[in-house]
Parts: sequence; C-alpha cells; structure tokens
Amino acid sequence: MNPLLTASITEIREAFGTGELTPLQLLDATLEHLEATDPVINAIAHVDESGARAAAQAATDRLDSGRARGHMDGIPVTIKDSVHAIGMPWRHGVAANADLPMSTVDAPPAARLKEAGAVIVGKTTMPDMGMMAAGVSSLYGITRNPWDLSRNTGGSSAGAGASLASGIGFGSVGSDIAGSVRLPAGHCGLVALKPTQGRIPHTAPSTMRSAGPMARTVDDLIALYGVISRPDPRDTWSLPYEDAAGIHAGLEPAGLRIGVMLDMGYGPTVSDDVQRVVRSAATQLMAAGAVVTEMPPIFADNPYPALDRLFQVRARTEWEAIREDRRSDVLPAVADWAAPAAHFSAAQFSRDTDAVMRSQEIVRAKSAEFDFVIAPVIPTVGFWAEDVGLDPAQPLGHCSFTAWFNQTAQPASALCFGFSGHMPVGIQVVGPRFADQAVLRLTKWLEGAREIEMNWPTAVAADKIGALG
Repeated sequence: MNPLLTASITEIREAFGTGELTPLQLLDATLEHLEATDPVINAIAHVDESGARAAAQAATDRLDSGRARGHMDGIPVTIKDSVHAIGMPWRHGVAANADLPMSTVDAPPAARLKEAGAVIVGKTTMPDMGMMAAGVSSLYGITRNPWDLSRNTGGSSAGAGASLASGIGFGSVGSDIAGSVRLPAGHCGLVALKPTQGRIPHTAPSTMRSAGPMARTVDDLIALYGVISRPDPRDTWSLPYEDAAGIHAGLEPAGLRIGVMLDMGYGPTVSDDVQRVVRSAATQLMAAGAVVTEMPPIFADNPYPALDRLFQVRARTEWEAIREDRRSDVLPAVADWAAPAAHFSAAQFSRDTDAVMRSQEIVRAKSAEFDFVIAPVIPTVGFWAEDVGLDPAQPLGHCSFTAWFNQTAQPASALCFGFSGHMPVGIQVVGPRFADQAVLRLTKWLEGAREIEMNWPTAVAADKIGALG
C-alpha cells in the first residue's frame, strides 16, 4: 500500500505543494487500495468513481493555477449511506430500500465538502435505519473490523470506521444518534466528534441526531470539522459560524476540573481493560496538573427503558413507511425489537419523553460539576462481527456511555487511548454545550500524551476470512 494513504492531511498538502503528488494521483492510489481492501472488510456501500475523478481533476487544476480552496481541497473522503449526495444512492442500510432513486440533493455535510473541494469517493455502510450500534445490515451484510476480521466495527457509522482504519480516505462524515460516530471510532481506533447539536448542520433537523466527523488523527478531524461545521439554513438548529483560529493547539490540562465517569448506575459493567485505559488517561491529566475526580454512579434507577422505547418508536415509524411487501426485508434484529412500538400510546410516548428529559438533566447537572468529563466509549472491548450488540434484545443497550450526551446536546469526542491485546480501546472527552473546540483541543492534548503507536491495519487479506469459519 502507498504509505501516503495513512499520512496526515498536512503531509498530503505538503506533497501537493512540492509537486510530489497531485489530487488525481492520490485518488488513483485510494481507489486501488479500496479495490484491494473493501472485498475483505465490506465497508463501502457505493463508489462514485466518475464524480470523484471529476472532483480530483478540478482540484488538480486549481492546485496548478494557485487557486486551491483550502486544507481539504483534493483530499479523498467518504460519507455515510444516510447522508444525501446528488447522484448517489440513499439506502439507510435497508435491503427494502435497494431500488430507491438516486439522491437529487446534497445534505449539508456533502454540500460543505464539495464547496471545500474535497473528493467524495463514495458512501459507507451502516446497519438498518441506523438503529443498531453494530456493523450488520440487511442490505450490506457484515462489515468487518480491519484490526481483527472476526470483530465488530460498531455502528451505526460502521463502514466509516472500518474504511478509515484500513487506510481508505482521510476522513469520513457519519451521523450519531446514540453514539454512532464515537462507537465505531472506539472499536476501530479512530478519532470522532459528536458535536453540540446544530454545530454541524444536517437534515432532517434533529435535537437527538448529529452529523459528525471521523478521522485517524485529531488534526485531520479538525480539518474536516472546520468544513462541515459551517452553517446551513436547512437545519433549524444550525449555529452561527465560529472562528476556528487556534483550534489546533492542544488545551493544557493544568487547573482543569476533570470528572472520570466509569459507572452509569445501569447497563453493562465496564471491563477491567476498558477501566485501565480510561484511568491511564486520567493519570496523564492529573500528572499535567488537572484536578481529577472519579464520579459516583450517575443514575440511582435504570433510565434506559424510556429511552429504548423512544428508539423503538423511531425505528417502527421508519419500518411502517416501507412498502408493505418489502417490510420483511428489514433485519429481524431491528424489526422485531421495534415491533412493540406499534402498541405504544401517545400518552406513553409523552411520558417516556418526559422521563428521558429528566434523566438528561441528571447527566447534564453531574457533568456540569466539571470542566470536562472523560468516560469509556464502550463498556467492553467490542464483540463479534456477526453480533448486533452485547444484548440482541436491545441493539442500542450497550450505548450507555454515549447515548445520554445526544440527549444533553453536549459535544463528545472519541479517541483511542490504549489497546487490549491487538484491539483498540477508546475514551470519550465530554464538555459543556458549545465547547466543541475546547473538547477538540483537549482531545488533541490527550492524543499527544498517549503512550501507544497507531500502526494502522492497512494490509487485510481475504484468506483471513476463511479462517473465521
């Protein structure tokens, strides 16, 4: 594999500047690597070679004439199946949607990437309706983790996680409703950000779901964030433009109050290996002068049933919108889990919404005692590639450390901070609403403080899959 494919975006731009590399050559190398790698990991839902080649040619022409548009100009990236882009399919991971017409509009993230000159190579896989935190789909099958093909990528931005870890592209835009960019980042060793809702515009507008960038390094993540965080009036919650000057400088921890969240009071217990990695980050922060405090359990009572019912309603609503003779094509793990929602009353939905809002305030208030909170991304070190989660009856049930920050609208990043054997282990960095840049800066500092090297699994081989059986 061409070593430039896991270089930083800054290094790529330097190669562009010296003439060592052109955007067209970089695209060719990316497509060649994709062709060799994707049959093994199954991360790419659609390749738009003609569109990517036109964008790379335009970027090459701008570079030759001194009119480059910025840091992302000519850089190959991908977008999730759920992000509309003109001329590309939108399938939402569902086999029943396989015959839908191509998109005729660019969703805000796709529009911003094109304006910046980024080369959108194609779209990445996801599970049905984005309602599983796993890389299993009725349409795409199993997406595999390149660190170990027998292991899951997490979801729902499953293909984004697998493709980036294997060296396909320099960034990806996913979406996050309960952890869907942070969870694949945790499984696959990446960096990701679930922003303050509205900071990265997306459609349809939502107070729960956000688009979010994913990358291999914090600097690459920041480059992507700087593009897709520009406002868009189509998102009701879109926030005003925010100057990003100085965002690449790490935030020194001295004097910061850091909470360490290791017990939600419900859900799967955090494994010893995950605790070890989170505590190692806490130790680094403390050594740098932060005031680090381990937080007591967040909840006295289990808040998840109400939130799970809201997720069930969301999935059931989408299931009912599918043509009746195609509904059986939806993955049973999603369809069967969501089926009880057909019998929920409006009053039940209202009670559940109120209960979730009360739980949301508990998380916000306890987080507000600190400048930042660090926490696991996933309670365990992943699970098998074929699994839909830690509990098949609740495919989002293991999102206990991620889902509540969608409800509080707080920015939360994910960063690999250690390994358990050969598998990456991620941590979250959480800040108050609107402190997205501060979260990224502290994540940058932690990236520099970690005592691991990221030797990306770019050489995956098809013969390894045969050994899984």
